[in-house]
Amino acid sequence: MKRAEIIQSSRTDQPLVVITGFMGTGKTETGRALAGILGRDFVDTDALIEEKEGISISEIFERSGEARFRALEQDACRSLAEREGLVVATGGGTLIDESNFDTLARRGTLVLLEASVEEILKRVGSDGTRPLLESRGGGHPVHPGVEDRIRSILEDRRPFYHKIAFRVDTTEVTPSHAARRIAAGLNVSFETITTRLADRVAEPGEDPGFARSPMGRIEIGRGLLSALGARLRALGMDARAFLLMPGNIRDLFLEQVAASLDGEAIPWECVVVRDGDAEKTLKQAGDIIDALASRGASRDCTVVAVGGGVVGDLGGFAASVYMRGVPLVHVPTTLLAQVDSSIGGKVGVNHPRAKNLVGNFYLPRLVVSDPCALRTLPDSEISNGMAEVVKTAIIGSADFLEFIEAAISEDVSNLRSAVFLERCVAECAKIKAEIVDRDPFERDLRRVLNLGHTLGHALEAVDEYHGLTHGQAVSIGMVAAMKIAEGRGLVNADLVERTGRILNLCGLPTTPPDFDRASFIRSLHLDKKKKSGRLHFVLPTGIGSVVIVDDVTEAELLGALTARRREER
Repeated sequence: MKRAEIIQSSRTDQPLVVITGFMGTGKTETGRALAGILGRDFVDTDALIEEKEGISISEIFERSGEARFRALEQDACRSLAEREGLVVATGGGTLIDESNFDTLARRGTLVLLEASVEEILKRVGSDGTRPLLESRGGGHPVHPGVEDRIRSILEDRRPFYHKIAFRVDTTEVTPSHAARRIAAGLNVSFETITTRLADRVAEPGEDPGFARSPMGRIEIGRGLLSALGARLRALGMDARAFLLMPGNIRDLFLEQVAASLDGEAIPWECVVVRDGDAEKTLKQAGDIIDALASRGASRDCTVVAVGGGVVGDLGGFAASVYMRGVPLVHVPTTLLAQVDSSIGGKVGVNHPRAKNLVGNFYLPRLVVSDPCALRTLPDSEISNGMAEVVKTAIIGSADFLEFIEAAISEDVSNLRSAVFLERCVAECAKIKAEIVDRDPFERDLRRVLNLGHTLGHALEAVDEYHGLTHGQAVSIGMVAAMKIAEGRGLVNADLVERTGRILNLCGLPTTPPDFDRASFIRSLHLDKKKKSGRLHFVLPTGIGSVVIVDDVTEAELLGALTARRREER
């Protein structure tokens, strides 16, 4: 069997994005908003100069004149050109200087913000901090000569501004809207993970069609959400997109996603779904299918599931059965979904008797993971996803686990760093994609991904998915599995303690709340991984190494769960 081929295009060189334009066009606020979308640092050249000189721009003009200020701008441009991955907002006249223009143009993309004279006048006409307007009106009515001065400066700068092809008119849009438009128009490179199964021979009993079909592309990168439309078109999924989104995700990301689709002239519609594990039901899957049918979705349409694992599972299940299958794209917006549920093709819904009891294997054509989408999550959701991150490191990579431990031990706020999260998503995707490639239907190797899940799913089901979150349940299940492994002499106590410490730093519990044991045992025996009447458990034997056993007793399970609780009292 050929192992998965991992293809990566790492971003070793990140060009600058330089926002320029006349005063009052919104360069600073647009730049800040764009930096948030792309997960980059933001620098304003005026602020940089003021910090260096210790006085305001107006004071520099008054004390030393414009020539001194322009020299300081040149110094700022040269220093910024030596850095990577920044979003830079310049002064309105910075790029009039040809050396500044050439310096920054060689290092990245120039974007010109424009606005009507009337709108510029509204925004800055009575601003006494604009030395070139020669106004000291403060909050008083606009100085009579300001409009003429604006028109005169604009006319002088027009030849220079017209050298910039990428333009956005901000007259009637907010800085956040302008930033989304810019992000959708940028050509940014991202890390791509592709597994290829084309040369793999189907295993006995495996669907040979699955073995011949590529698992699809997993693309990861800060700002990638704004490139969704370009990715769909590149893969031929440009007929019509149906965006499945919970209401809160629609409010947060629909404009950004829509801008990317509109930029590629891909027609789209939004279908709002109900979020939460208790809503992952056959009833809601039927509602989604009804919505697709009523809106005339054909076999060449693409179902784009935007949200967390619930939306991905529901949308994937609906896509797998609608017209016997339509193209599916996952756009996960939670850490848990980015590192786990969006990868591997498991789709389905819950049943009152067990989690994910009704489901299917249906692979997405594309997974688009943008770590910047995670900035909107509360800390609890970051913690929720970190359970899967830690689990993946334990089963797949000692180096990755050391990276996680070092980063959060140094500063727990790294859990919210876009750079840290991007690394976590990429490492988890690589590990899981290769495992899924080799065992797409969870007949053997793929079962190692269930470390902590057998117990975790049963704990979730006890409260009918209204109690513990998935990440909390997996964290508890993982430590319990470690305790069972320790009791069997497979791992030492130090590894159990280390795992618990890392999970606690991530904000996760390692012991369960009080639970109904009878309900827990009933849910446990409905687990999908049960074969020939025996439950199969994943037990670690070290970092990067596990075994699958089928002889764990109920006494061992309950003992491992309650032992941790007794230790913490």
